[in-house]
Parts: sequence; C-alpha cells; structure tokens
Amino acid sequence: MADTDINAASLTVTITEALSVGHDITADARDFAQTMTHTFTSIANVSKRILKLEDTSLTEVATFSTGESVGTFKRASVKYIRVTNLDGTGILQVGLDDEASDAAYTSVAPASSIMYTGVVCEGDNGGSTLDNATALKVKGVAGQQLEVFIASI
Repeated sequence: MADTDINAASLTVTITEALSVGHDITADARDFAQTMTHTFTSIANVSKRILKLEDTSLTEVATFSTGESVGTFKRASVKYIRVTNLDGTGILQVGLDDEASDAAYTSVAPASSIMYTGVVCEGDNGGSTLDNATALKVKGVAGQQLEVFIASI
C-alpha cells in the first residue's frame, strides 16, 4: 500500500525592508534595511484562496473553533494567517472577531498584506484580556480581490 501520510514541514516567513536615505551634503546614505525571518514548525495543513468580494458588506472568510470541519480551522492549531489586498487602489478592512463583544479591525493598503500569528483579539481599550476569535472577516468594495493564506499544524 502506498504511503499516504502528510509529512509536516516548516514554513519560513521573511520580511525584508530596504531603505537607504541619502543626504544632499554628504555622500554617506543612512541605511535602514532590515530582514526578519521566522520559522513555523510542524505545518501540515495549508489553505490558500483568492476571493472576490460580492459587495461592501462585512464578509466572513474563515472561522475558528475548538475542532476542524469544512471551512473551520482548529483555533489552537493555527500558526500563521496572511491576508493580501490584491486591489491596486482600494483599501481592505481586515480583522478578527469573537462574535460577542470584541473585534480588532485594521485597514490594509492596496497591494499590501497583514499577518497574524494567532487567533485572539481584544476590542477593549487596554487589551487586558485577549478573547478567542471565532472568525476572520473582511470588508471592501464590490469586486475587490484578496488572498487568504492560513497555515496550521
């Protein structure tokens, strides 16, 4: 019988910032370049989707719970989420929501991404208690496209 086991692997995420600020008087530029790399081990499940928003409503693109099912990710297993705004002009609102009293939303510029390394959120000023998120939601313009990448163990 063929081996059908999924072999977990490491996901390496690298962020590179390249900036050199010149000076009118001297030839020495100030270098502000930086590269940050993080490795997430034991990744065995990956979901990658490109979505087109139907309208300007808040749209649920993933859900989280204590177990897995179709379209639902096991909260404790999710290690990395990336949402990329594929639109060239429109801002995309992206956030985690606990469906009760807390949500944390931010805007993502055109052709930019936001990353999460967990699925907890806090909407209260002070952030003393992080709550388990139940959904990843987005809001943009009709026809706006985005990519959602989720990696879990």
